[in-house]
Amino acid sequence: MDRPGILAETALACGAAGVNILGMQVFAMGKRVTDVFVVSAPEGWTDLDIAHLFESAGGSQVSVTRVDQGATVDSATRYLQGVREVLEDGRDVADVLAELLETEPPDVADYAGHDVLELARRNGSALSISRAGPFTPVEKARAQAFLALTRGAIGTTARVTTLPSSQVPVVRQASLADVEAVVALHDRCSDKALFDRYQVPLQLPMTARMTRRLVAPDNGVALVVQQGDDVVGHGLLEELDGVWTFRLLIQDTHLGGNLETLLVRRAASHAKGDGADRLTLITAESNDKLLRAVGNAGFMARIERRDGSVHISVPLSSMPLGAVHTTG
Repeated sequence: MDRPGILAETALACGAAGVNILGMQVFAMGKRVTDVFVVSAPEGWTDLDIAHLFESAGGSQVSVTRVDQGATVDSATRYLQGVREVLEDGRDVADVLAELLETEPPDVADYAGHDVLELARRNGSALSISRAGPFTPVEKARAQAFLALTRGAIGTTARVTTLPSSQVPVVRQASLADVEAVVALHDRCSDKALFDRYQVPLQLPMTARMTRRLVAPDNGVALVVQQGDDVVGHGLLEELDGVWTFRLLIQDTHLGGNLETLLVRRAASHAKGDGADRLTLITAESNDKLLRAVGNAGFMARIERRDGSVHISVPLSSMPLGAVHTTG
């Protein structure tokens, strides 16, 4: 609807038909304009009836989607609330977007065809959302911006299932539900363990906001070691320009055991499964425990020292058991 007076004609048509306009927004899309109306119709009206009403008033490419009372709330506020639910409450991105885009199926025959919205996450994966009514350009832009703001958070948000303290440590993929546990892990680690991980002294305590990237990275995967109710180890596997790197942190009370080896093996398996032919582990120069862990995992390694850190590069073509052989 992009000609003068058409909004007035639409309002008159709705009034004559007993359809109440509860809210509307106008979006300029280049040479076209998209008008979004929130309406309530008389009892017995179908989606087709509403579509025909707006088409008869001069609308083109009309689509109708059933909404709940939340649709009368300002759209920007709804989307900002959705971002908070993902980042703070740990809700799944796809579930929140499904609510924001009102993807529940209609109770009438589809008149406009089935539409699939393909959204690109930063890590290259795709999120598909489908609806009987077509998505408008405005909805597509909002959904992509929402995904970017939440950094494409992936994975289940169910709380971690706790394990009895007597059980052996378990290595698993991290999720947003692990934020608090990973913050607590940093609080329990010594300055030495934190320096080995980050190669710089941490001046401030780790916060939940900082930790979100550690459990849901943009380009890779996060791993945790859980023992009982606690996370006692964490590893961050990332890919940048074809180079796969891995950094890990183990609670001091568990250093020197087999947790480092378990994390290294799991990280290597993930990287190889994603097509990597080499993995580089990065740590401080003084961290001999990690070098031993690489050997216990059965890798041959190339060691390089760069600006106060050590880069331990291992080929992933094969993973034979044996000692580490270093060059460099």
